[in-house]
Amino acid sequence: MDDSFSLLSSHAGYLGSAWRGAFGIALRRAACVTGLPDCDDCDLVGSCPYPTIFESRTPPDATMLTRYPRTPNPYVLEPADRHCDARDDTLNLGVTLFGRAVDHLPYIIRALQRAGAQGLTSRRTALELLAVQAEYLGDDGDMAWRDIYQPSEPLATTPAVERIMPPAPDAVRIRLISPLRIKRRGHFVGAKDFDFHAFAANLLRRISLLTNFFGDAPLAADFAGLLRGAEEVPVAKEDLRWRDLTRHSSRQHAKLKMGGLEGSFEVHAPRLDLFWPCLWLGQWTHVGKGCTMGLGRYALAPADADDRAWPMPERL
Repeated sequence: MDDSFSLLSSHAGYLGSAWRGAFGIALRRAACVTGLPDCDDCDLVGSCPYPTIFESRTPPDATMLTRYPRTPNPYVLEPADRHCDARDDTLNLGVTLFGRAVDHLPYIIRALQRAGAQGLTSRRTALELLAVQAEYLGDDGDMAWRDIYQPSEPLATTPAVERIMPPAPDAVRIRLISPLRIKRRGHFVGAKDFDFHAFAANLLRRISLLTNFFGDAPLAADFAGLLRGAEEVPVAKEDLRWRDLTRHSSRQHAKLKMGGLEGSFEVHAPRLDLFWPCLWLGQWTHVGKGCTMGLGRYALAPADADDRAWPMPERL
């Protein structure tokens, strides 16, 4: 379902929301051939890379999930959680593409290259693209990285790599790497009212939408039954806290709140196996609001082991 690569840049300064905003502007400039102010009025909206990637719409011939006018955008950016200004510094920007979004990889690389060259945040520190790398399965059975593109060189092919999902453990620890923003009845869920049902409902909806609109076939699962079952799954060893974050919106000329939950919690058998495939996949899809800018990222580990007991979706 996903194809992942790392964008290596130098001379860096960054924010997740700044990457997303700069990427959207650069992608539109790279892809748009009509110059129309709104994609809704364009005859090419169904085939153009920009609306497909950055403003994904529900197709008019959709037969499922038609009450959603927009679908989740089929990409996730995972920028390093730090500022860098030294001229000899190097940053990794993780990018995950879902399903058919990988067909537009050349546009995405070009847009990110242009976005970096324009500079991010008010400091406008220019970034130089060094290489694009993709994950692959090595001869030893471990995941590794290899260059698929360098400036002035042709883009290499990126064959799909199937990740092997381990069997469900008796208990799993879910570590929130970036702020988790999930809503229930119009309000963000905090540490005191967090439960597994809120987490699972957001995750199942995101995975089902991505699979339905960008995968080869809709995900075959009893979502209603899973949601009912999630209400009976307790969380254990809960260690959650709210982290306040803000981002600058150029469109609204204001600072917007984007805080969320960080920390960890555990989920135990016997019902863990029902949710295991979605929990495993969610490490790449992220969950909640702000996924495209890197929020809602988490990693799994057996509850009785360290955080790297399983191969983690590391990008940074």
